[in-house]
Amino acid sequence: MTEGMMKNTARQEQSTSTRSATAASSTSSSRLYHRLEEALHAGSEVWFRMPGTRLVGIPIYLDVEYVEVVDVDVAEGFEDEELPDEPYQRTVWLIRLEEISAISYATDRWSKERFERLLEQSQKDDGPADKPR
Repeated sequence: MTEGMMKNTARQEQSTSTRSATAASSTSSSRLYHRLEEALHAGSEVWFRMPGTRLVGIPIYLDVEYVEVVDVDVAEGFEDEELPDEPYQRTVWLIRLEEISAISYATDRWSKERFERLLEQSQKDDGPADKPR
């Protein structure tokens, strides 16, 4: 009886480690992981959506199970001379990757002038509006 229980336990341990290895390899090859890795290296701010909440922060650590992000807040609603003694707060979140349902991040920023140039260039590339495609 003990020998049979030991065999079952060994099978359970093996299947658990196989699942962990599979999850780790699929996570590290996932698009979510790669986007978080890019944000980590670039120091980009990322917005996270999870069941029941949303968070924003800059990734400071990433592995196959978790991402750690930091967010710095400034006290709002005060005039400069009325600011509290410590108006800044840093919050660090450790988020399980499997809990994340969506992320968003800025990929590029433009000045008004550059944006207008991009629009003009796009219109030139498309040709006249009345010309059939």
